[in-house]
Amino acid sequence: MSEYEIKTYEKGFEEAQAKLGTDVTPDWTDFGQTSAEQLKEYYSAEDFDPETRLYAFKDGELVSFIVSRILPDAEDGIKRAQHDFPLYTKGNEKAAELLYEKAVMTLKKKGVQVLEARVGKGWLGTLDLAEKHGYKKARVSFMRIELEFDDIKVKEEKVKYENFDPEKDKEQIVQIFKDHFNFTDEQAETNYNGIVNPPEGWYAMPVLREGDKIISRGLLYIQPEPNQENAIFRPLIPEPEKHFDSYLSMITKIAKDKGAKRFQMYLGGPNLNQKDFFKSVGFEVKGKVLIFEKEI
Repeated sequence: MSEYEIKTYEKGFEEAQAKLGTDVTPDWTDFGQTSAEQLKEYYSAEDFDPETRLYAFKDGELVSFIVSRILPDAEDGIKRAQHDFPLYTKGNEKAAELLYEKAVMTLKKKGVQVLEARVGKGWLGTLDLAEKHGYKKARVSFMRIELEFDDIKVKEEKVKYENFDPEKDKEQIVQIFKDHFNFTDEQAETNYNGIVNPPEGWYAMPVLREGDKIISRGLLYIQPEPNQENAIFRPLIPEPEKHFDSYLSMITKIAKDKGAKRFQMYLGGPNLNQKDFFKSVGFEVKGKVLIFEKEI
């Protein structure tokens, strides 16, 4: 009989999951454990399948978990699921192996034909696990790119960005969120309020106007201590390259005044197409998370 008790998700597991994920990944890069509150929100969604979350307990204590999700139907008709390799506490590698095997079996019963695993050098040990289990590299999931302030060379332009007016610009910016990101009214409003009154850190949202109309919008986030040296950079929308130098000039001054030393940005999905442009203006790739896959 196994020393581990394997369970599917049950309400109340969120705190232990968030704590374990945080405790065992202190040296990982480009990874952030989802908070317990966010997990509760995700797991309360109508379409959430509790069988895609598996947990291993030893003497009543959570020692490992694995997360997966079945992906939307693809044009090629192949049913896919994506997962991360199990996280586990020291000495409980066997629990992780058991969870992985059960997850594969569960997904196969649900008709999944191809597994996708998110892995990377910064996600310690995951590349080795992918190789061990027969996965092959498929594509880049996302990459982290950075630009040191000392390397910035700005060409001044006549157009000038200015920081947004929280009251005057709300209606236009909420509409931009809905048009560009396909947000619902509620999502757009929540996103806007999170920028105006963030729980921590500080935002600048530069805008370029044509008369009273906002024609371009960017975003800069200054992280709270001790991470304030990395200023989180967001591309301009709707056109990332147009008036880029004016935008870069403005946010560099703001970020320097806040104690930052570099810009940091994550590119994923369709935004990966912007990689060559950002490399041309000095950004360097510093980390990647990859998708490896295999048939089951």
